[in-house]
Amino acid sequence: MRPGLCAAGLALALAAAPAAAAPKAASSDRPASPAAAIRACTGKDLPEYRKGACLDDAVKTLRERLGTLVERKLATIAAVATRAPSPGSLAGREDAENWRKAFLAAQGAWEEYFRRHCDSLYDFDYHGGSAAGQLASSCKIRLLAARIDELHD
Repeated sequence: MRPGLCAAGLALALAAAPAAAAPKAASSDRPASPAAAIRACTGKDLPEYRKGACLDDAVKTLRERLGTLVERKLATIAAVATRAPSPGSLAGREDAENWRKAFLAAQGAWEEYFRRHCDSLYDFDYHGGSAAGQLASSCKIRLLAARIDELHD
């Protein structure tokens, strides 16, 4: 397999429509399924020495997408501050600030879980063995894809 095919296959897997179980509409910043992204990097046609780098590239791509969605969510929250108060809806600076604090706390807790869980696979579950890096990266892909789906509008 030529080196460019891994990146092309991965890009297609990440940009494809969501898995059938996901009811939301397809979007270019939503990954297909974690399995599709992982398969694109771990297929038997890809040389073993390229698999880890391909998975790491997938993690990087998903991290960038998550960052974009977090910024988009913060912009949505900030817009609440400019709304006139209305019964039954979020409006005004106080609501915006409370929502922003809650969202940032939740995102921080998710980031901590993400780091600790996937790192523990590498450090403890697989004891840093030859497949540990690929398994930890696969964990990151699965969790990032799930978080992207949670934050997607």
